[in-house]
Amino acid sequence: MKRIYTIVLLTVFLFPIYAGYGYSAYGKEPVGIDFFTKVRSISNLKENKGDIFFILRQPDLEGDTYRSDLYQLVDGRELRLTSSENVSDYFFLDDTIIFKSIRDEKDKERLKKGERLTIFQKLTKGYQEATEWLRLPYAVKDIRLIDGNRFFFTASYRLVPKEESRTEVLKDIKENGRYRIFDELPFWSNGQGDISGTRTHLYYYDKGKITDLSDSLETVSDIELSPDKKHLVYIRKTYRRKASQDNSLVSLNTGTLEKKEWNLFNKAVYSQIQFADNNEFVVLVNRSLERNKQENPEFYRLNLSSGNIKGIYDGDLYAIGNSIGSDIKSGGRSKITFDKDGFNFVSTVIDQAPLIHINNKDTSISVRSPENISINDYVPYKDGFLVVAMAEQQGEEVYFLNSKGEISLFTSINTALFENHNVVKPIEIKFRNEDGRELNGYILPPANYKKNEKYPAILNIHGGPKATYGTVFFHEMQYWANQGYAVLYTNPTGSNGRGNAFTDLRGKFGSVDYNDLMAFVDAAIEQVPFIDRERLGVTGGSYGGYMTNWIIGHTNRFKAAASQRSISSWISFSNTSDIGHTFTESYIGHNLWTNSELLWEQSPLKYANKVNTPTLFLHSDQDYRCWLVEGVQMYYALQYFEVPSRLIIFNNENHELSRSGKPTNRIKRLDEITRWFQKYL
Repeated sequence: MKRIYTIVLLTVFLFPIYAGYGYSAYGKEPVGIDFFTKVRSISNLKENKGDIFFILRQPDLEGDTYRSDLYQLVDGRELRLTSSENVSDYFFLDDTIIFKSIRDEKDKERLKKGERLTIFQKLTKGYQEATEWLRLPYAVKDIRLIDGNRFFFTASYRLVPKEESRTEVLKDIKENGRYRIFDELPFWSNGQGDISGTRTHLYYYDKGKITDLSDSLETVSDIELSPDKKHLVYIRKTYRRKASQDNSLVSLNTGTLEKKEWNLFNKAVYSQIQFADNNEFVVLVNRSLERNKQENPEFYRLNLSSGNIKGIYDGDLYAIGNSIGSDIKSGGRSKITFDKDGFNFVSTVIDQAPLIHINNKDTSISVRSPENISINDYVPYKDGFLVVAMAEQQGEEVYFLNSKGEISLFTSINTALFENHNVVKPIEIKFRNEDGRELNGYILPPANYKKNEKYPAILNIHGGPKATYGTVFFHEMQYWANQGYAVLYTNPTGSNGRGNAFTDLRGKFGSVDYNDLMAFVDAAIEQVPFIDRERLGVTGGSYGGYMTNWIIGHTNRFKAAASQRSISSWISFSNTSDIGHTFTESYIGHNLWTNSELLWEQSPLKYANKVNTPTLFLHSDQDYRCWLVEGVQMYYALQYFEVPSRLIIFNNENHELSRSGKPTNRIKRLDEITRWFQKYL
């Protein structure tokens, strides 16, 4: 792959400078605990008639929230177009920009009382003050325009039992807090709360008339219009009581509203629909349920006229999407774009997130972006692409990627901030696991460390398990490095980026992944001289929390641990998590009733009587992914066996606390973990 050529990026490579294992960054500020609040993330990158737009989001520490607004790139500088501070998406209607925003205080009060309302604002050419375009009595999720008078949209819909009236149900919702009623599985969802009886319906808006196109038990996602606006394709799931793991593919004639369901495979999971032309689209199909194994989705092309479906890539080595972890990057939907030779998408390759191209004729694969840049979003632009990316240890910026694979910087949104702080450059560590496979990981050395001195080290384990650590900036790790710790991180078996076989942890939790992590720690201690092997700590969240719980039950080499939003028992997890029954069967291969012994064997709680490591547990009371009981059980066990331990529960936070929780709680979380390691390391 090619180097990054632009002169502007020289600063990225020239700082920090390190010689041997010494580090120098004179005159720079330390990366503090609140550094993330100064970083702006970039999302929803779009191009319209040569103009470039995006949303900037930044934590607001004083208001303990996040501000997000729409910007246009003008002469290399970001021009703010909105002032509502809550813009999450937008679309174009001719020369008008439409976005969702509630501005009037009375409307905000209606929302607080449980009323469903979406208000669209519009910015006309010249982009002066926004005015109201349309209001709908629905909680609109997604929208696809035919024109200004006709469009399709999805919105939440609540099932009403026959014995109850809609008035009674809505009254209960408005008076929420008195009780909660569940009668379906899943009954809650992380980040959404209670979802029992909730569906997402498809609606058609025609000059003020709204038609519900969904069956009452149906939930709809991934709506996409063909370029000529004659076909709408979407994904549907219909269920009563328990949601199935698979879904189905539906096309709709926008003129007649006639539907057709495509039964292409047995037990398939469809996602990521994108039209290649007026009659054909690419769709990802995951057939893991049918084949009874873990694997990446495959790329298929479906012709609506002929019904022909053609497999074009198995998705093995290059799965769609950027799974590189960072606590400062934006989110965004993975997308596919087309050119005359084939199609493009962002993938995760070992520890990078490049732009991949697949040729239509021979399905040959090429990498279109240079090394050491992880792409979070992109759009075709001129003879190349605009990309939102993180280069080296910088924050997100917009770059131009030309047809030769060279990039140039288009924005300086975060550049000055990072240049003025003591950002540490990672050192790569290579090692072999028990299967003889060469893997790699990284160490952030302590900032300003001195030769011939030993420093405590923290092993940080990512979530997933199908997530990935890359070479991009990670605030919590840079903070620890600036506090005098070496920080170790790697991608053990189960991580994304190395193909289906490597990611398959089915029934292997706590074995090959544990051995990989220990082999990495051994290699890190051997290859760099500044790690104090007697002062090692371990932490991680979600799957990383599971592995932290597992590690302390299988070795005493770590002197302190911080287990975050963890899993302690597959038995309780499978019957409480919002994804419990699906995830456990997919990754363990069994459920409580088919092989409870295996679930218990691979549960850290079983080994809690062997733990001697002082452990801090952090959990959120609205974490429905790894429910509160997972942290409580492990904490309870350590207290029972008189192991030094502490439990911190964050109120009104969910599984995303470390990435999108309230800024003050994010700071509190990081401070508590750091203090714990300071106490024991």
